[in-house]
Amino acid sequence: MTDPGLLRFLELVVRELSASDARLELGGRDPADSGLLFCVAPSGVRVVVVCGSPPPDRAAVESRLGTMVATLFGSAEHGFGAPMSTRTPPDIAGRRLDDELGRLSERAGAAGALVFDLASPVLWGASRSGAGDPEKLFDDIIVRVREAHSELRQGHTARLRVNDSVECLARPFAGLYVVALAFEGAVSEPVALGAILHAMPMIERFVLALPPVDPPPGGAKVVRMPPRLR
Repeated sequence: MTDPGLLRFLELVVRELSASDARLELGGRDPADSGLLFCVAPSGVRVVVVCGSPPPDRAAVESRLGTMVATLFGSAEHGFGAPMSTRTPPDIAGRRLDDELGRLSERAGAAGALVFDLASPVLWGASRSGAGDPEKLFDDIIVRVREAHSELRQGHTARLRVNDSVECLARPFAGLYVVALAFEGAVSEPVALGAILHAMPMIERFVLALPPVDPPPGGAKVVRMPPRLR
């Protein structure tokens, strides 16, 4: 059975590395073609990236690929070959993602929580927010985090000032995704960071189980997912 999380990961690899294709291999010899990059996960699975031509900075691209592979395959939950019963069906992953973001927001004392990515206008999930204008709040956070993308590092949480009254904590994961918390008052970083670390395994699992979305043409700033059926 095809795992939608792995398919989504391969799509992210292609998009992030501007590649032609990406695939998983198990066994056999490592690729020797100069137009192919690869990284071996701890489980022994080889992630192979097909480039149209040899990249000018091969070491930098290989390093980026290694970071993405470590992010996805670094835990048993996302390991290739894990029992399919641990996977979340795509039709309920979005609902569970929103619910998990709601719990994260409550535990962190935040005004809201959201997940988006750095390469498309899609808002993959969001909690309910008590803010006066939650759509504007989330839009402002997405814009601010994208402006500060060079400050983001995998495995680290950045604290950013959005405007005079709003701060956010942003943590990248799985290559291009970001989970962000909005704060309209005081921020207790130890509490918020603990809540983020507690929630990340489930958030990653639900996000990687979501089906791909092709943003509509026109350059929209933010494209929201359709309402989840309850």
